[in-house]
Amino acid sequence: MLNAVSATNLSISCPRRLQFQHPCLRKIRSAPIRIRIYASAPNDEERLKVEYTPWLIVGLGNPGNKYHGTRHNVGFEMIDQISQAEGVPMNTIQSKALIGIGSFCGAFPFQQDATTSTLFIGQNIYILYHTRKIAGSIGEVPIVLAKPQAYINFSGESVAPLALYYQVPLRHILLIYDEMSLPNGVMKLQPKGGHGHHNGVRSVVGHLDGRREFPRLCIGIGNPPGNMDMKAFLLQKFSSVEREQINAALVQGAAAVRTLVLHGFDKSIRRFNLGQRYKYHKV
Repeated sequence: MLNAVSATNLSISCPRRLQFQHPCLRKIRSAPIRIRIYASAPNDEERLKVEYTPWLIVGLGNPGNKYHGTRHNVGFEMIDQISQAEGVPMNTIQSKALIGIGSFCGAFPFQQDATTSTLFIGQNIYILYHTRKIAGSIGEVPIVLAKPQAYINFSGESVAPLALYYQVPLRHILLIYDEMSLPNGVMKLQPKGGHGHHNGVRSVVGHLDGRREFPRLCIGIGNPPGNMDMKAFLLQKFSSVEREQINAALVQGAAAVRTLVLHGFDKSIRRFNLGQRYKYHKV
């Protein structure tokens, strides 16, 4: 979803009164109807600037070294993989979560030089502020990476406040977590779903007023062998073979998240899900 567009020598006619309430817009004086956009860009490569709705990407897990590398913490591991791949440092604590943020218009502070655009709506004049380059993003789409630091069963206490603060719509909250119904290392990207008896997901749904229409990336960890206690299985570390499968899945998953953020649930995501479904099937 676009929040603002700026370009040089662009004129757009609009049939009705427009109302802008975006925090990037600073009103100078007032009246209605026609839009003209003049952009100041330092060079030809930056003539068109588009600002996107941010994504909140949350991995579920338990904090502390005791739980590092366990099955229940693969959500944390995926966030670390995305952080490394996209160059977004996890260095801020907010709403009981360790987060990595970028700089973009709205609630985010500017961390780089900004260019400005002048927007005319009838006799209204607005100044649009946008960063020259978005740091902490996938492509030019701003992202917030988060690892809730309350125990996994209370993850919703971080997700809901972060989504509210950074003005992230439900459809842009991506939840990443372990899934016992999938074989180890097999993943699935879905636009929505239930909690699947996962207490962390249940907590997030509860704090989002029961809404379930948010994307999720499920990472398979398999089922407990024999009569093994489920809790003991979740808090157990992977075998060497399982660890190789998980490491490969982390790389594949980070690439899939990038595709999702840039293009949404398109054919590439359907191919990803199909490939994951049969990734261990030998022809």
